[in-house]
Amino acid sequence: MQVNWKVNMIISALVTMGAYFAADTILEFKWWVDVIIALFFGGIVNQLILRDKKEDSEIEVVPGLTRQELKDTLALGRNWTNMIEKLAKELDRTHPETAVKVRDIAGTVSALFINFEKDPKDLTTNNARRLIYDHLPRAHNFLIAYAGLALAERLTDNEQAKLADMENKVTTIRESFSRHLEAFRNNDFTQLQVEGQSMETIYNLDI
Repeated sequence: MQVNWKVNMIISALVTMGAYFAADTILEFKWWVDVIIALFFGGIVNQLILRDKKEDSEIEVVPGLTRQELKDTLALGRNWTNMIEKLAKELDRTHPETAVKVRDIAGTVSALFINFEKDPKDLTTNNARRLIYDHLPRAHNFLIAYAGLALAERLTDNEQAKLADMENKVTTIRESFSRHLEAFRNNDFTQLQVEGQSMETIYNLDI
């Protein structure tokens, strides 16, 4: 069975101690023979029965990205998606057209992180880091501020005009995230094109 390396060490130590006391009690050997027997059984447990399992923080899914970092990033993506989707629901009743745009943003964010899950090497790029730690927080903060004002009561005509102008920024955010998604998929389409050309060449040679 696979266990955490810390548990492995504890179990191995317990087996070693148990084997020593058993040998010392049952067998009539010198103490150093009992020690050798104990170490032998402890080593058997450590190497053959228990297999050391590396922590997720030690395993790289791609160079420069550990499994734990990927898990944390995907969890962060689900959190961003849920928070933006929540804002869309809040806007459904009073600003349905804007709610559609915000929900579309949530869908694009979800698609971005699905892409990262399928193609983790994208997460090692500067564009991905800027998206996750700069663009997404800024966009979310803007959408929160917009929703807060949009849902406020008794806005004046001047405030309504300012709010309408801010709706254009929502469209800008949606288009920006769509471009991000397209950029991350470009490599996939390039690879698909290369494979398609190779396949066509092979088929032509077979004819």
